[in-house]
Amino acid sequence: MTPEETGKAYDTITHLWTRPEFNQKNGLTAYQKALSFLADTPSQEPDTVPSEALDKGEAHDKSEALDKSEALDKGKASNKDKPKKRGYALDIGCGCTNRFVPVIESAGLAYEGIDVSKNMLAIATSQLPAHTFYCADVCTFTIPKHYSFISAWDSFWHIPLTQQEPLLKKLVDHLDDDGVLLFSCGGTDESGQHTNEVMGPEVYYASLGLHRYIEILIEAGGFVRHVEFDQHPELHTIIIVQKRTAQKHISKNNTE
Repeated sequence: MTPEETGKAYDTITHLWTRPEFNQKNGLTAYQKALSFLADTPSQEPDTVPSEALDKGEAHDKSEALDKSEALDKGKASNKDKPKKRGYALDIGCGCTNRFVPVIESAGLAYEGIDVSKNMLAIATSQLPAHTFYCADVCTFTIPKHYSFISAWDSFWHIPLTQQEPLLKKLVDHLDDDGVLLFSCGGTDESGQHTNEVMGPEVYYASLGLHRYIEILIEAGGFVRHVEFDQHPELHTIIIVQKRTAQKHISKNNTE
């Protein structure tokens, strides 16, 4: 099945995620753990007026500069409880629940979602009209920027087997230095693919095998932070990887 066909299948079963009994906490623990690996970077917004501004005459006079400083101090006080901005987050196969948005935004990230199901996105955007959502196949989608955090919860296994390796490399490449990638997969011993109709329509699943996923991520410049069979004895597996910084690559090469 192509991603577009999978999207059409999901278009017919959005009710499975909007029913009251759906577990809205599913995956939240994994997101919290993944986000904990992000460095605590400072806000880009200045807290005070630089002292050089007075020395260089960049303010018209001292009183004007003090007024600006007081205004900034008031703004700082009103924003003290707001999370510091760390960049952007991309949620692949975001679906319609928007349940990961609060935990991502509490980490100081600007949330963006992408899904191939039009009906899923219609629900998501109706709830969060001010947020950015992309309706596209992530395999062919031109990722618009680098992200501090990229996630794919219970969606990566719908990627065609032959496209999983290039997509993983693409995602790591679009992480900021020290950015984090979280995805769930089938932690199988070997690669394989199949379809089933458990949810109603025929849906495709594939896995490269846990060992191969780890190999690809390391080769792509990632540091594997966490691997967990979180629903053992089922094969549902969480992988968290962090992109190595350019400086770390240089240091490693110099020691070889």
